[in-house]
Formats: sequence, structure tokens, C-alpha cells
Amino acid sequence: MRLVFLVGLNHQFQIGPDGIIPVEASREDFSKFGDFLKSVIERHNIRGIAEEMSRCALRRHHVRNDSFPCQLAMKIGLPHCYCDPDAATQTQLNITEDPQREQYWINELTRFDTFPVLFILGSDHVESFNTLLVECGFQPFIVERNWQPEMTLRT
Repeated sequence: MRLVFLVGLNHQFQIGPDGIIPVEASREDFSKFGDFLKSVIERHNIRGIAEEMSRCALRRHHVRNDSFPCQLAMKIGLPHCYCDPDAATQTQLNITEDPQREQYWINELTRFDTFPVLFILGSDHVESFNTLLVECGFQPFIVERNWQPEMTLRT
């Protein structure tokens, strides 16, 4: 069974606190985000982390290292996958709309083949990606539609 646990959020939490361009979140907010992700991982026996992000997008935000979720995955020993196509791939595959990007994420999840997986994505994609996952034979669960620092794990 290909279980996918979705956490929607503002992308600044993926970018992390160490980019050149400051984000509006505090170090405490990132600590809360890390604790939230760890609790999701533990509660749902997550075996890998994937996300709507690419190294190209991180560079555009002047992030020298990996995303915050990728760094967390490395710390706790889980495999990680960036699923968003970079600009060159989008051009090559003629990806011009969000539904095409979301289908690309499905293809990357299939290649990643690590389940249950925690998938982190922009809050504006949660509903449409959830629907696409179902259509493609995955079993999605929405953990959080738009995570904020004041939230705790409810599921």
C-alpha cells in the first residue's frame, strides 16, 4: 500500500532559516516545525520524506544547503526526495501548469518508492494533489492543510 501523508504549508518553512533572504519565521518557529514533522514521522511510521521543492528553487532563494525537511531527513536517517521539476526539466517536458507539475510529483514518488512517505507541499496544492494521488492509486492522508507554528499534531 502506497501511503502518502500530506503536510501543506507556506514554502518559507521548507526553505529554512539559513538562506540569505530572510524569512518571516523565527528560529522557534522552525523548532516547532521540526518537532511537528518528527511527531508525524513517529505516529505514522514514515519511511521517507518527499517534497514539492527542487535544488534549483532553493538556489533561487539563495539557500546554500538543503531544504529544512531534507536536513531533518538526514539527521534522523530517512531517505529524501525533491519532487518538483527544475526549470530545465519544465521546459524539456513542456510543464506549464500546476496539474502537470503535480503529475510530475506523482512520477517522482513512484520512482522514490518509499512508503509510507511524508509529502510536504504548498498549501495551495493540498486538495488537488490529494485528489490526484487517489486517482493514481495512492492512499493519501491530509495531516495538515496549512501548517502554522501554533499548530500541534491532531491526527
